[in-house]
Amino acid sequence: MEMCGIRPPQRKDGSRGKVGYVQPLPAPSSPLYGKTPCQGSGVRRSPDGRGRSAAPLARPQQPRHSCVPPPSSPLPLASPPEQPGSPMTTRRDFLKHSALVGGALGTGFIGPHLVHRIVGRGHTLTLFNRGRSEPGLHQEDFQGLEVRVGDRNADISSLEGGTWDAVIDNSGYGPTDVGATAELLKNSVRQYIFTSTRGVYAHFREPIDETSQVGMEGVPDTEWRGYGPLKALAEREVLSRFPQGTSIVRPPIIVGPLDNSDRFTFWYRRVDDGGDILAPGDPSDPLQYIDVRDLANFVVRMAEEGVTGTYNVSGPASTLTAGGFLWGLRASTGNPSSFTWVNWDFLEARGMRGAQEVPGWRPPRGFYRYNAVDNRKALAAGISFRPLAVTAMETLEWWRGKAAATGSEEMRAGYSREREAELLAEWRS
Repeated sequence: MEMCGIRPPQRKDGSRGKVGYVQPLPAPSSPLYGKTPCQGSGVRRSPDGRGRSAAPLARPQQPRHSCVPPPSSPLPLASPPEQPGSPMTTRRDFLKHSALVGGALGTGFIGPHLVHRIVGRGHTLTLFNRGRSEPGLHQEDFQGLEVRVGDRNADISSLEGGTWDAVIDNSGYGPTDVGATAELLKNSVRQYIFTSTRGVYAHFREPIDETSQVGMEGVPDTEWRGYGPLKALAEREVLSRFPQGTSIVRPPIIVGPLDNSDRFTFWYRRVDDGGDILAPGDPSDPLQYIDVRDLANFVVRMAEEGVTGTYNVSGPASTLTAGGFLWGLRASTGNPSSFTWVNWDFLEARGMRGAQEVPGWRPPRGFYRYNAVDNRKALAAGISFRPLAVTAMETLEWWRGKAAATGSEEMRAGYSREREAELLAEWRS
């Protein structure tokens, strides 16, 4: 877990904005983040300074490209344009020593992107981490930041004595560590932003939105085990201590530069290599993901505007299928390739059943809605998703740089070209 700080941007005359002063903040200049700033959603602070749900913000008409299962375009669409409005601004009632506190910022996957976004928006950061490793990207953004060293599973006492506007917790795993952090910060922080997971939902047989049942169906919560159920319990811990100031994001697979899981990078690289490619399942199987930079942008927006509530942040904005994903990658690389779709029964009978063997998506049997989670609430709150081609090419560029630096092109997920050839030959026989 790590921390960061926020203050109103400084004016040219050296003064800072007062309460209610609205001033545009600069968007990050990195080409990985694009050049267009988010547009304001019109969220306003309540009289007591706390955030309120963004649900009432849905003044614009329902976004047309929402993820409600059905017909899909063969190529993934770009996000719908932002609603008209002024550039996103900070509308917080800042305390003298206000700061944005972030969890797991800095040395992991999501952290460097969050730090880059927050620094680029002109805010002050305080990091909290174990102080053991260096960030894998945007090292320049970490220069001069306040760092509080600790271990959230053992000693978080370094968080005592501070006052912040918000905490962004990306490393919380279960009720014990999250509960302890939320308890310590409940009188020091006005907003707690927790990164959860779509895996909190009890089942995926029916349409899923933010009101769907979470946890393990029919099992007492004292016996909940596994990543998703423990995240659901962690959500409760935050809500119990920040009843009016909790913000929860439930992402699907998170992809992009610094993703060392290789679950999606495997496909970017494989399609870029071209040739005859084994495609698992059916081209109509649904698929969802979010670029880590789009997640960072939305989380920072929530902190700046005090947006609270629970949001499914599954992208892209429109329905995407496995076929649309692979064909979209092929279109972005330009390399000759073909796809042979091999059904799940055949693959599972030959040991190809886990996320490491077949990364990125899973058989839809009993899990059809797993990759068709309703994202309309997040779209109405202002989230945006960059095109698949941008995520693919920039992630592949990052991966190639890492491979050159380490001297290894080995991937943590996926199958070898030899194994692929064996399976295709058997499938065709």
